[in-house]
Amino acid sequence: MATADLSSINYFLPLLGFLLVFIIIFVILKKTKLIENPYFEVFVSFLVATVFVSAAGSVDYVLNILPWFAILAVSLFLILALVGFSGKHEGLHKGIGIAFVILLILAFVVSAIVVYSSYIGPYLPGSPNQSGIAGWIYSPPVLGGLLLLVVSALVSWVLVKAK
Repeated sequence: MATADLSSINYFLPLLGFLLVFIIIFVILKKTKLIENPYFEVFVSFLVATVFVSAAGSVDYVLNILPWFAILAVSLFLILALVGFSGKHEGLHKGIGIAFVILLILAFVVSAIVVYSSYIGPYLPGSPNQSGIAGWIYSPPVLGGLLLLVVSALVSWVLVKAK
């Protein structure tokens, strides 16, 4: 079986990533009606997509997760088509849907670990610059993250109580 050489599509992947993020953000803004002015919706979508493409690992993350998502979507479609043709609908859809959502979440987590491992590696226990679990817990990045979590929890609590 002959295969086509699709290596030249790599030149267009950042553009496709930009368009994907632009469209998703635009649709979310349109559906939620967060911004009423269509010009600002386009501007915000363009701005978010530009920041997304310029960020270091975000395009790699999307390009890593898209094939997994496509495979799971096609597999789910084929299984649901087979179930639909069999004529038996005794709750099989819910179980299959939950299984595919779990697989998709797992694919997102694995892709994030693969793409961002060089960024999060120094902060994990056992890295060369850490001295055990105590050194990791008392390191400035972890303490700063915990402080940020506490402050954001307090602000959220105050905002909810104030209505």
